[in-house]
Amino acid sequence: MENIFENIEAIRRKKGLKQEVIAKELGVTQSAFSNYINRNEDIPLGRLTRIANILCVDVIDIIKWPVKYVPEEKNCNSCVEKDKIIENLNMLLDEYKKKKGKL
Repeated sequence: MENIFENIEAIRRKKGLKQEVIAKELGVTQSAFSNYINRNEDIPLGRLTRIANILCVDVIDIIKWPVKYVPEEKNCNSCVEKDKIIENLNMLLDEYKKKKGKL
């Protein structure tokens, strides 16, 4: 594929991730992410790097998809899940601190 946005979508689908998950990780709505993908405008390197991190691939693998330059070492779901686990642990820690302070 020659279109980076098509490649992002192909990788996202291959990894079984919904647009909502990617959008949330980027801090935008699913609609905003979908519009961004569909506009096919220039993508800033920082945004492409963030998307690559969310998908647990390297930028070169997005650009050259389906050719793989960097061996897959991470499971994409584990990257997203790790962030969710850390977020949940932080919330639990905050709740614990609040309760402990009230005891």
